[in-house]
Amino acid sequence: MNKTSYFDPNQWAQASKAEQIRTVANRIVEMNIDITEGYNNWRNIAFGISLELGEEGRSIFHDISRFNAGYKYEKCDKLYSNCIKRLHDTTDHSGITIASFFKYAKEAGIDIKVAPSHDDVARNGNFAILANPAKSAKGANMTNMTNMAMAPNASTAINGTTAEAGVEHEVAEAIPLPTFCDKVTGSLPLIFKDISSLGKTLTEKDMLLLASITILSGAFPEAYAIYDSSKVYANLFTFLVANAASGKGRTTSCLKLVSLIEQEVREANKQEMDNYQQELADIRAMGKKASGMPLPKEPPYRSLIIPANCSSTAIYQALHDNHDQGITFETEADSLANTLKSDYGNFSDGLRKGFHHEDITYRRRKENEHVEIHNPKWTVYLTGTPGQVTNLIPSAENGLFSRFLFMKVDIPAKWHNVFSKSNRTIDEEMEAIGKRVYDIHLILKKKQGGIEFKLTEEQEDQFNDFFNKLVEEYKDMLGRDFVANIYRMGLSAYRIAMILSITRLEGTTSLPECIICKDEDLECALIIADTLMQHAARIFSTLLPSKEGDDVMGIKLSPKSEKLFAALPASFNRQMVLAAAQKLGIAKRTAEKYVGEYVSRYNLCKRVDNGKYEKVDLAGNQQDSTPR
Repeated sequence: MNKTSYFDPNQWAQASKAEQIRTVANRIVEMNIDITEGYNNWRNIAFGISLELGEEGRSIFHDISRFNAGYKYEKCDKLYSNCIKRLHDTTDHSGITIASFFKYAKEAGIDIKVAPSHDDVARNGNFAILANPAKSAKGANMTNMTNMAMAPNASTAINGTTAEAGVEHEVAEAIPLPTFCDKVTGSLPLIFKDISSLGKTLTEKDMLLLASITILSGAFPEAYAIYDSSKVYANLFTFLVANAASGKGRTTSCLKLVSLIEQEVREANKQEMDNYQQELADIRAMGKKASGMPLPKEPPYRSLIIPANCSSTAIYQALHDNHDQGITFETEADSLANTLKSDYGNFSDGLRKGFHHEDITYRRRKENEHVEIHNPKWTVYLTGTPGQVTNLIPSAENGLFSRFLFMKVDIPAKWHNVFSKSNRTIDEEMEAIGKRVYDIHLILKKKQGGIEFKLTEEQEDQFNDFFNKLVEEYKDMLGRDFVANIYRMGLSAYRIAMILSITRLEGTTSLPECIICKDEDLECALIIADTLMQHAARIFSTLLPSKEGDDVMGIKLSPKSEKLFAALPASFNRQMVLAAAQKLGIAKRTAEKYVGEYVSRYNLCKRVDNGKYEKVDLAGNQQDSTPR
């Protein structure tokens, strides 16, 4: 079954209007071009996009509006809301349609032709696979040949046939991983809306949003919650996985969000040191009278930001000295991996404990002192290449894997416009948002004993139902080791909801008795969790030991697995898998494991919802879309 993949322009011509809008909007963003000059143009674009996409078009409208020098998030959002409202009031838009959007884009020099460039194919995930170009007119199952990013003339095969020359990535990289910013932006608290607006593409928005949520998880130690009968705080562990020069370094700007809090810690530390020096000077000035008096203890150096490029003892010491809390931010994950391999103790064990606020003990050799970090509130944010993941976490069985939120970034090799029309750098934008974060920090500091975060009973039911379905879906597909990832994803999702709710305190002058989660914050947290679960599954599959017969490049399936795959329709659910497996004499657990491999190891399918999947049609007109 050798199947060669080709880009088919006819597929693109039949694309939905929504796909065309997104493609042109992406080109506008990449070229940093303003097509919204003049209120009438701006309004017409809002009407056109809202007419076609409704609420889903809000983030797109923001994306293309922000290149205007007069862009303000609130005004832009208000205009789009008014357009949405008019959709319900009347269908009369004075003849305004989405054609205005395409017209203004074309006049600005944007290519709006139907057939996309090769890079558009990779970016938007639209291509068709044909077993034989000469037979393409038969057009079998063309509507199912989407959502996979591969260069034209690439070859994908089953039973050991490798990709054609020039395709350097594995088949496992073919299906673009989902994004979440486009699904949650409209519901985010204002601080995170403003942060996500700084991204130029959906992927960059996701990176900035996830990085900022992680950094802010270490900024509010006063907030806590009761989760599974334990007291927990908002602290997250996150690992952004991307190839070199993919833009992951831009997330460093998110540290500016806590720069004022870091400054406060250092100023307090300086005052402690000044007091110590003064006390020491006073004792020395007493001369013999001070004989026998105990000398004051020198205060430790304190900082909220804890570097990873040092020994585990030094990291623990910094965490301890800053009242058992801190943020480790490292753009080269190998720095932390090297710490794990050092001779300074089992640092991996300390990380695992830190995630759950369990006490960490260590010994300072110089002073021969036994030190305990009680209830650590430790946030860890790492970025690194795929190879650095295995350096830090060598196997799927390593419990450290399940503690991290993973986001895998797939960015096509393409030059982008490096000149911005913005009057401020991204660091300056983040610093401005950081002042608002600091105001929330000051309000929370006034709450003696901290402030509790809670879900409503209805939200608790929604949360439990969501993760119960995830466990049922993944437990047989990827095994028990991955289920541990779902368990801890539940805690991380809860923490994300907590962080979103905390930032809604912006502008508050008096704190409530407790923070009750808003429905939209829980919904956003679950969407982010569901998306990152799919990213984690992709990375998890790379950590699994290779089995005899595995050939990811050529997708060599076992005979039973191949029979089951052939028996499944283009779109299927768990019940269909079990029915097909029963006919083929394949055990239930084995069949579900095969589906897990189709999705995460070989990427022959993609998950579209809980328990629902779609094939990436590798056979075109040779693949039967009905169960046998």
